[in-house]
Amino acid sequence: MFCEVVVDVESKQVNQTYDYLIPKHLEGVLEVGYRVMVPFGARKHVMAFVVKIKEESSFQGTIRPISEVLDIDKPLNQEFIDLAYQMAEYNFSFYATCLQTMIPAALKMQYKKLIYCEDKSCLSAELRSLFTGNYAPYDKALNLHMKELKSLIYQSKVSIETKTNDNAKIKTEKMIVLSDFSINPNSKRGLELINYLQEANGTIKKSVLVNDMGFSPSVITNLQKKGIINVCDEEVYRKISIPKEENKKVTLNSEQKKVIESVLAKKSISHTFVLKGVTGSGKTEVYMELIEDVVNRGKTAILLVPEISLTPQMTSRFQARFNDNIAVMHSGLSMLQKYDEWRKVLRGDAKIVVGARSAIFAPFNNLGIIIIDEAHEESYIQDNNPRYDAVWVAKRRSKTHSCPLILGSATPKVTEYYEAINDNQTLLVMKERANKLKLPASKIISLVDELKGGNRSCFSKELQSEIIKNLKNNNQTILFLNRRGFASFVQCRSCGEAINCPHCDTTLTFHKIGNLLKCHHCGYKINMISECPNCKSPYIKEVGNGTQKIELEVNKLFPNARVIRMDNDTMRTAMDYENAFLKFKKKEADILIGTQMIAKGLDFEDVTLVGVLNADLAMKYPVYDSNEICYNLIEQVSGRAGRGNKEGKVIIQTYSPNHYSIVAAANHDYEYFYNREIASRLVAKNPPFSSLVEISISSKDRYISYKEANIVRRYLDNNNEKSSVYGPAEATIFKENDYYTYVISIKINDLKIEKALSFIVNQYQDNIKCHVRIKRM
Repeated sequence: MFCEVVVDVESKQVNQTYDYLIPKHLEGVLEVGYRVMVPFGARKHVMAFVVKIKEESSFQGTIRPISEVLDIDKPLNQEFIDLAYQMAEYNFSFYATCLQTMIPAALKMQYKKLIYCEDKSCLSAELRSLFTGNYAPYDKALNLHMKELKSLIYQSKVSIETKTNDNAKIKTEKMIVLSDFSINPNSKRGLELINYLQEANGTIKKSVLVNDMGFSPSVITNLQKKGIINVCDEEVYRKISIPKEENKKVTLNSEQKKVIESVLAKKSISHTFVLKGVTGSGKTEVYMELIEDVVNRGKTAILLVPEISLTPQMTSRFQARFNDNIAVMHSGLSMLQKYDEWRKVLRGDAKIVVGARSAIFAPFNNLGIIIIDEAHEESYIQDNNPRYDAVWVAKRRSKTHSCPLILGSATPKVTEYYEAINDNQTLLVMKERANKLKLPASKIISLVDELKGGNRSCFSKELQSEIIKNLKNNNQTILFLNRRGFASFVQCRSCGEAINCPHCDTTLTFHKIGNLLKCHHCGYKINMISECPNCKSPYIKEVGNGTQKIELEVNKLFPNARVIRMDNDTMRTAMDYENAFLKFKKKEADILIGTQMIAKGLDFEDVTLVGVLNADLAMKYPVYDSNEICYNLIEQVSGRAGRGNKEGKVIIQTYSPNHYSIVAAANHDYEYFYNREIASRLVAKNPPFSSLVEISISSKDRYISYKEANIVRRYLDNNNEKSSVYGPAEATIFKENDYYTYVISIKINDLKIEKALSFIVNQYQDNIKCHVRIKRM
């Protein structure tokens, strides 16, 4: 027997499968999805993934055997093996890198695996000889007994403990098990303990007996010595802090019922639904009803949310409804918490996963539904290697499991909406808020007019007035500005020189906390300067506004207001998000200031005012869908107002009061925005009317990047039939982290240029002087 493996080496020369011999003792045991160690070239031990088992090999040379199997529970299945190949091909990535993305980081660390057995009489003599006490190290020797071990693990007679290189291991708890009823204890407390165990069905945690029931450890030890009880380790999962919430069963309205009926009508087929529901329309309740149906049918569900800040709130609602049947997966958890949650899913101890982007790889094998909330969000796209789009992955998992996929949003992606109204997907609409209140009234304020009137504050006069009114009425306010820091940049008033990052073609952002100048691209930072490095003038001025400056202005204008700021500088961990969320929910703060992380999902019934401080920022992004980003952000953050029983109001401050994105958002008119945007894209042949790809050619030597960019352009021209190629041009940030980057954009309309892209990636894969990156937009 032979197996094909993908070795964990990032190089174009080895980005393929290799054949290895399966040793006799592993035949019939080794399966697709296991990780193994193999000899590779001159290296004796290289980790690899088994992607195929076969009877024969076509390789003519000597085929070496695999060295050992790293796992007893295989971390991957055939679905993920196939999915990794698709991801690698589509996103120009290595197969091994895509496979690594699908398993938790704890499995990639240096760790030691131990086999634990309390009663070794169940073991064969050969296997028993490998144990020291109750433990045996899982190594090559135990590989010889893998078939027996898998059977014993299935029968719960042996267990696995994993010890990582930071001395953290799988968490266990001591359990007391009643084993022999015939032996009588010789103490009153011993008899009481036995009676208590019988009432608890023979098994209970040792901590409960000692801490809650008052039994001394000596009583337990004496009973154990007599053989009346056994003490064993049982694995427990690390707890994740989730805000408590009551399970409030909601009566569904007619729109919600119609959506549920439409999805259930296709519950056993792969189909994508675009659920366009206004903010506050009760999409979450729809999700819970659909997931409840799935779980009742014995299947599993994945719910993705875009931001870590939304996960505690969403998880608390689901936990109130589904108890502990939930696993949580997002980047704010510790490595070992993620590992526990992953194993909870792998072992069938959770039927529902709630999490951010990476949760799409939850190892379920019987998915009944996939739901992506706020599906328009860019955070569902992982931009580093391997690049992937969680929506793209979800569509493929939906097809594999023949289950529906729901893309929920108040502002669906233009490309998805286009597919839905052209019958390639199903459009579902929820036009009304669940509480029947109207969407918040919006007013556009021209910042040009404010300046003409002599107002140089961050706040228009009307917004200031509305905040004062809100504070008097004991209501809450959200202020949104999608730019962190204190000031956009620092400038010399004498010579006009802006203070730039020495490694990037960008200005440094001033952060008042710490008195620092920071680059938000490469991380470079210095202390705030006292004189201009160009002309030595002491007249240094901060220009523009960031969330830090807004916070300072709020404290000056409204000194009695209690303020919370949420941005990447203040929200470092999941606990930071949770604490800020709970504090605002409990009305321990009056004003919440934040970037786009507060623009969606958050549900506070006393928020009656939202202020968008500069609506134009998103339109300045150098991307084809900047107008869509602008509309989405305004509409989403507007939806935070008036979600309780009080009407909401939105003040939108802008330098472009007549732009269709801003007008449409103020009127909550998605169709108006969509019609204007799709007409613009049709003329420009932007998605959905083409597939847009961007090639970045970077080098620390400006001449090399320019030369190679032109070589790439000539190759594309020679392999192009119908596609439009633009560039090379200097990237928006031409110099970033000391690399000079040229960009070539392609609107793809033929297969020939797709093949050319794969060739280009391979040509530059191992080029240390010039890096080429291809990104689908």
